[in-house]
Amino acid sequence: MSTPMWIERVAAPPRRGWEFLVARYGTRNAWVAAGTTAVLLLAVAFWAIGSTSAGSRVPTTRVRREPVTIKVVESGDLRAKDQVTVSAINDKQILWLCPEGKYVHAGDTLVVFESAKYVISTDEAHSAFLVAKAQLEQKQNDLEAQKAKEEAARQRYESLPELAKKGFVMDSEVQQAKLAWQELQSTTRSSQAEVKAAQANVDRAQNAADQEMRKLREGVMLAPRAGLVVYATSGTPEDSKKISVGMVPFQGQDLMYLPDVSSMLVDTEVGEIDLAKVRVGETAAVMLDAYPGVQFKGEVVTVANLAKRKINRTSGKQTGAKVFDVTVRVVANDPRLKPGLSATVEILCNQYPEALTVPLEAVFYDENEKPFVYVRKHGRVEEKPVNISDSNDRVAVVKNLALNEEVLLAPPGSL
Repeated sequence: MSTPMWIERVAAPPRRGWEFLVARYGTRNAWVAAGTTAVLLLAVAFWAIGSTSAGSRVPTTRVRREPVTIKVVESGDLRAKDQVTVSAINDKQILWLCPEGKYVHAGDTLVVFESAKYVISTDEAHSAFLVAKAQLEQKQNDLEAQKAKEEAARQRYESLPELAKKGFVMDSEVQQAKLAWQELQSTTRSSQAEVKAAQANVDRAQNAADQEMRKLREGVMLAPRAGLVVYATSGTPEDSKKISVGMVPFQGQDLMYLPDVSSMLVDTEVGEIDLAKVRVGETAAVMLDAYPGVQFKGEVVTVANLAKRKINRTSGKQTGAKVFDVTVRVVANDPRLKPGLSATVEILCNQYPEALTVPLEAVFYDENEKPFVYVRKHGRVEEKPVNISDSNDRVAVVKNLALNEEVLLAPPGSL
C-alpha cells in the first residue's frame, strides 16, 4: 500500500537554500528568485550600515542629572564708594608727605608745607591793611570837615531871604549863597563816595591779611576724616606723575585722596550675551590678583541699562563688543582691599540641585539659530530639537531630553 503524498511532505525534512527554491519554482525560476533575494538583502545591509556608521566613529556622551552652578566671571578694578579729596590751599613747597597706603585717622598730619615766605607776605599784607585803614580815617575826617562847611553854607543861605525882605542884602547875594551851598553839597557827596571806596580798600586789605595769616597757620594739613592715603597725580595722561616732596602745587590742586576702605566696590563689565543672567542683589565672589587664594563675598548693586563699546585695556581703543557696566559691592572690611587693585568677580546667577545636562559640545544650531542635538537610538542617528533653559561654560541645562539618552559630541560623518 503506497503512502499518501501529503504524508510524505509532512514527514520529509524541510529543504533549505537552493533545494527549496528548485523544488518551489523550478531550476530556471530559482535563479531569478535567488538574485532578487540577494539584491534585497544587500540593500537592507547597506541601509543598516549607513544608518549606524554615520555616527559610529563620532564620540558620544549621555544625558546626565547633576547639580549645576551658573556663574558669570569678569575682571574689574577696586574703588572706594566714598572718598575725600585733599587739595592744596596755597602754592607753598611740600616739605613732608604722609606715606601713601597708610591708614590715617581724623586729625592726623597729611602734608607739611614750607612757610617761611608767608611770614614776609603776612607782614606785607598787614602793612597794606594799616595803610588802607589810615587812608580811611583821613577820608572820614575830610568828610566831617566838609559836612561842617556844608552846614554853615546852608545856615547862611537860609538866613538871607529874611534880610533881603528888609533891604539889608541884595537878591544877588541870596542867589550866590544858594549856589555856594549847592556846590558844597556836591562836594560832600564826593567825599562820602571816597569814604566808601576807602572802606572797601580796608575790607580787601583785611581779607588779604587774613588769607596770608591763614596760609601761614596752615603750613600743616590735617586729615579731615579717616581713610587710606592715596596720592594724586599731575600732568598729562602720557606724562603723569604722583605728587612728591619738593614740588610746589598750585592752589586748588589735588594732593591726595582719603577713600573709605570700609566700603569698597568693584567696577566691571558683562557682555550682552550674559546680561539677562546678571541681576541686582545676586551674590558674587571677589578675588584679588594681589592675594591669590583669598576670596571676599560680594553683591551686585547696579547693572547699567545702556550698552557701550568695550575698551581694549592694552590699546585703549574701542572694540566691536557691546558691554554693560556692573558694580559689585564687597561685603568685607579688610586692609587688603585697596583702591586700584585688579580683581576677578564671579557672579552667582543660578543654582540647580538636579538638572538634566549635556556638554556644550553636544549642542548645535540650525540656520534659524535653533538648538538641536544628534541623538543615537537603536543604532540610528537623528536630529532632535532641544530646549535649553540655562548654561555655563561647561554644560547646557536641557528640558526635553531623557536621562541617559546618547548624544553625539560632533556632527555625524565629521570624523
